[in-house]
Amino acid sequence: MGRPPRASTGGGPALVEEVMEALADPDPERRRRAAELAGGVRMIRAIPALIQASGRGGGERAKHAAVRALARIGEPAIPHLREALGSGYNLFCRGSAAEALGLIGDSRAVPDLVAALRQDSIDVRLHAAAALGQIGDRRAVPGLLRALMDRSGGVRLQAVAALARMDDKRAVIPLLRRLKDPRWYVRQHAAETLGALGDPRAFGALKASLRDPRPAVSKAAQQALTRLKDTTLHARRPRD
Repeated sequence: MGRPPRASTGGGPALVEEVMEALADPDPERRRRAAELAGGVRMIRAIPALIQASGRGGGERAKHAAVRALARIGEPAIPHLREALGSGYNLFCRGSAAEALGLIGDSRAVPDLVAALRQDSIDVRLHAAAALGQIGDRRAVPGLLRALMDRSGGVRLQAVAALARMDDKRAVIPLLRRLKDPRWYVRQHAAETLGALGDPRAFGALKASLRDPRPAVSKAAQQALTRLKDTTLHARRPRD
């Protein structure tokens, strides 16, 4: 359906018009190539069209190319992505906006991503939690702790993974509760994160998790206990 936009190192009006037209094309392969070109030349004027393209169905490769292009454009895309995350865009655009903000890694997006953890769409909440983990700003910890109670096991998993990157002791007690999560993969990652945090308050609950019926969970608990013991011994070792 039409030829793909020609490669160029510039971003003149003719190229911009061509890329914008291709980003709206029904053909996902043409959209993918247009997105890659827009990202390659950091085409700022294509940002709104890239956001729209990132939320279109019918082509995962095209969608991911649009997200990568937005991330490559970087700082100029941040205000547009923050607006898209909380506005009337469709849920797929909002999820992609969160994903792109995570790839950019700018902490200015943290309040918007925390707010997105409360949106109705599971897809948006998933990407928002993952993005907060990529950014690693501890201002997100209270929101991520609330997300540990999300009705979606996938969102709870992403919240655990995000907290694992922040090394914040406020997460210890809420993570102990996740050792009894109905989803085994949440229990597994909670055990792993507790081991990494190195807080002795986790000893008892991790010992109980050794009896978890899922081998992956009991193995994670055993490894976490080993890490905790090593951390405790190191902390008690007298310094020269």
